Amino acid sequence: MAGDVKRTLGIAALVLAVAVALGAAGTAAWLAAYSWSQVASYRSPYVGAGLPAARPGPAQTKRVVLVIVDGLRSDVSRKMTALERLRQYGSDLVLVTDQPSLSYPDWTTILSGAPQRISGVTTNGFDRRVPAETLLDTAIASGRRTVAVGPKELETLFGARRADGAYFRDHEPGRYLSTDLVLHAIDLTAAHGPSFVLVHLPDIDEAGHAYGAGSQEYLKTALRVDTDLSVLVNALQDANTTFVVVSDHGQIAPGGHGGWEPEVVDVPAVIAGAGVALGRGTGRLDDLAPTVAAAGGLPTPRDAIGRILPGVLSTASPEVVMPEHRQRAEMFARVLSVVEKRRIGAAKLEADTDAQLQAALDAADAARLASDRRARLPLALGLGAAALLVLAAVAALSWRALVAAIAGAAAYYAVYEGLFFGAHRLRWSLSVINAEDRMPAFFGARLGEAALAGLAAALVAALVYPLLRKEPKGPRGRYLAGWLALGPTTVLVVQATLALQVAYYLWLWGAKVTWILPDLRLGFKYDLDLLQAVALGAAAVLAPMVTLAVGRYHPRVARGQTPPELTDNRLITGEE
Repeated sequence: MAGDVKRTLGIAALVLAVAVALGAAGTAAWLAAYSWSQVASYRSPYVGAGLPAARPGPAQTKRVVLVIVDGLRSDVSRKMTALERLRQYGSDLVLVTDQPSLSYPDWTTILSGAPQRISGVTTNGFDRRVPAETLLDTAIASGRRTVAVGPKELETLFGARRADGAYFRDHEPGRYLSTDLVLHAIDLTAAHGPSFVLVHLPDIDEAGHAYGAGSQEYLKTALRVDTDLSVLVNALQDANTTFVVVSDHGQIAPGGHGGWEPEVVDVPAVIAGAGVALGRGTGRLDDLAPTVAAAGGLPTPRDAIGRILPGVLSTASPEVVMPEHRQRAEMFARVLSVVEKRRIGAAKLEADTDAQLQAALDAADAARLASDRRARLPLALGLGAAALLVLAAVAALSWRALVAAIAGAAAYYAVYEGLFFGAHRLRWSLSVINAEDRMPAFFGARLGEAALAGLAAALVAALVYPLLRKEPKGPRGRYLAGWLALGPTTVLVVQATLALQVAYYLWLWGAKVTWILPDLRLGFKYDLDLLQAVALGAAAVLAPMVTLAVGRYHPRVARGQTPPELTDNRLITGEE
């Protein structure tokens, strides 16, 4: 009779463990999809707010030529002769991009002065006109002649076909485009006499994705683009032209960007020509648009939150600086009003320095985050408590099963993290996904490895459990269901440890994105944690076969049937 009870309870434990593991997997899958969609479809509350149009100051130059060299690393830019020559006659800068360091978000930042949080452009999946005002918008609205040359995305994102002269090319794999783009830029400039020229050169980025930024092919492509830059500069330079050459992001040596590695986020920028001072400096990528606007006498894009780069303009008189500072005060007032949930007038901020404006925003962000975290604490604690309840339930049923499952969980992390950080040399960064079309394969591989690690966890738990008993019994008779239950129970313990990590992230940032983008480095880990929990659902279904096989052949497991007089009915593994 006791054996029948033991068998029944073992079966119940098996079914319950598998059901809970599958339920956790389904919940994790939903949460992962929801959280990523929140970032990808983030709608900025800061743009399109009817801010007054900015007034321009006096122009420092009659023509600005803005060249975006896609994917150019700062160190490689030092090997480009034409760019080095420009540096000798102007300002040599290193600018820091915001997160994520992807192309569309960074192009938008360059042209608008609005980083991802402000512009709402967070991924390369953005497929419509950006909501932030850009230099192209202000130039056209001011009646300036404009030229735009580059990939067709310039039209999709910025409406660049409105320019007086426009030429776009589709990406063609393996085809070098920069020479053609530069020649068209020269021809269109001669034909239209623009005061603002936008040129985008894509080839270095394509070489980085194809071969890696540490490859000879990447360097050769950079030097080839450098030759085209020389042609462009020689054709357009005169006493009334200023050149601005900037990269949107770098790439890691194997190829890829989007993360926060210094070689990705520290990008080169060179500004040379009329009204530009000699020197070196640093800043943020969102500082470029206000600086270009001030140099060309254009209105600063109204959504810009950057500032004029210090020391770049040789004649940065109050007439040049004050219009930009008023616009910045307007934008900071708008941002602070959203963050603090109260109306803040721009006039109150106009007397503040750039540092004071940034300090006020930092303080407001910190206060709002603290308030949000207090509100999220019960949910995070609830999730954490549920995870701990799983561990407590296993311990109540069998402390030996819990010890074995914890050993299995340690094995899980050794296998999964060993593959991730050791074998593949990956890190918690979007840069490790070399291109958008490789995302399914990347995450598919992580799912497969998590499932494999889950089975390894069940294997180790089954190996450890008999070591905790003097006379362990094999998976026969009343003990069969217990041995089968050990596998999914171990997987469930691993899911519980992942749930604790997920709970911590949800407390910090939450799943819903409304007014600030989360720390995407932690967000990347959070997504991987959720995907591991999904894969472990499959492992829970297969794990009983692993523990059954180990139980049959483990050298310490007694052979033959268990004596019927053994009636201790601890549930999970049939222990005595």
